[in-house]
Amino acid sequence: MAHQMLKPYSFLLYLLSFITSFFLGMSYAGIIEAGKNQGLAGGAIVFGYGVIAAVIGLIISFIVSNKSNRKIILRLNIILALCIAGFYGYFHVRFLERQKEKNQEDQTQDVPRKPTVPAIGTAMIRYDDLPALEDSSFGLGMFSPFLSESNPLYFYNNPNLDKALMEHPPVDSITFKKSEYGGFDIATAPPYLVPEHLKLDYDVLYFKALSVTEDFVEIEVNGHSKQTAFVSKSSGMLSFWPDFFLSINSVEFLNSNTQTIYVKPLDHAGKVIQSYSFMKPLLVRQDWMYVTLLNDNFEPVGKGWVKWKENGELLISYSFFS
Repeated sequence: MAHQMLKPYSFLLYLLSFITSFFLGMSYAGIIEAGKNQGLAGGAIVFGYGVIAAVIGLIISFIVSNKSNRKIILRLNIILALCIAGFYGYFHVRFLERQKEKNQEDQTQDVPRKPTVPAIGTAMIRYDDLPALEDSSFGLGMFSPFLSESNPLYFYNNPNLDKALMEHPPVDSITFKKSEYGGFDIATAPPYLVPEHLKLDYDVLYFKALSVTEDFVEIEVNGHSKQTAFVSKSSGMLSFWPDFFLSINSVEFLNSNTQTIYVKPLDHAGKVIQSYSFMKPLLVRQDWMYVTLLNDNFEPVGKGWVKWKENGELLISYSFFS
């Protein structure tokens, strides 16, 4: 009955089987929550289930067409067409429900709310409710995510500070992959991503940290637009400025013509007169940093104090590699 596989009703069977199996695969992925908490990869995972099921269904339809007679194939075509109509209706209704919920949320956010005074101990505190900082460009320090193929870095919107991390759905993510040299590369990332430092061939990925809660760190995800997002505190290493400076190789003045090295952490202290090539941080005390001075061979030639911040602004730059 091989000739029957080339009949028009058999080709219709192949098409209907492919579509029906695709819907079945996606429905199965939804039942087992295959794409849950996978960020941007979630949609691709669900779609992959649909494609795999569609290929299997197509293969089965070839076998059925070869083994069955015309009457059975026509009945199967009717059944599959009804299944497709049912799937379409189901997914269409779900889409309309999601759109309705989204519109209701948007309307709720647009409606001005009268201020209320909640009972003490019952207030639900959201990050949105906190007063904005006049200037948060200086930040608290740096955040470096742990690099792993199995653990994406999830981004979250402004959190409810009274709720746990698991109660907040991620809105975006960065996924990582192994590079050919044994380190890591970025596999997927949102288009707006501009970290403070990115050089993954040296495992360097840093974001400026702007605020911190018990579960979250607010980071600057785009250094140009100053766009921010929240990440789980446990997904990386938060280094406040003193810790960060003590972990790098060297610092230098932003303006060597007006900045100098002092013998004590005082603006009116004596100046250190010593030629050097690099300054390596040894200790941080408030606005001051104690450094060792190194020559071109990285040999110590002296020590002194430099002012590293003033009026909420960094006065030094830094290097990871020199």
